[in-house]
Amino acid sequence: MLAVSGRPVVEAATIPCELANEALKYALIGIFCFGFILQPMAIYKAVQAKKEIAADPQLTGEGKANAALTIGIIFLGLWLLVIAARVSRL
Repeated sequence: MLAVSGRPVVEAATIPCELANEALKYALIGIFCFGFILQPMAIYKAVQAKKEIAADPQLTGEGKANAALTIGIIFLGLWLLVIAARVSRL
């Protein structure tokens, strides 16, 4: 790709954010098992990933962090509702 002056444009390298990947992994696994433990971890890691991504323009993965945060909040709420329903039956 050539710039207007005839010099090639050097694009900055992007680095995937590992915290965003971990957050999404925890959120997805937490849907099926240990959600009451993994979903809060996913939420925490997603928030930390969003902070890292905002601080460093080379990091990518904001979509993964947003997905992990959304999944974590929704399924943590569902886990809490299930636990509350089971406790109320006792």
